[in-house]
Amino acid sequence: MFIAALFTIAKTWNQPKCPLIIDWIGKMWHIYTMEYYAAIRNDEFVAFVGTWMNLENVILSKLTQEQKMKHRIFSLIAINLVEEITKKKLNRDDYKQIKNLSLLILP
Repeated sequence: MFIAALFTIAKTWNQPKCPLIIDWIGKMWHIYTMEYYAAIRNDEFVAFVGTWMNLENVILSKLTQEQKMKHRIFSLIAINLVEEITKKKLNRDDYKQIKNLSLLILP
């Protein structure tokens, strides 16, 4: 009787499935976006770039162009850097730090 009960339980048991890659990337992108806006609000953008630049490149490289357009995933760091440079909000020290970070991270 006990073995029959175990067999029935094992037959109906639903194994947890691994989430799809796009689901994981979506969750990471949500965390990334929240961190981005918190860094902008707290004027800590340079520290944010140092932390997330490498991860942003990995996330964007794993997605197809169709997925990027569908989920509206684009580089927040690049957009903000262009805005900051055009507004001339970055001083020379910030620009040098970001340039050094990009040389270390990007191949």
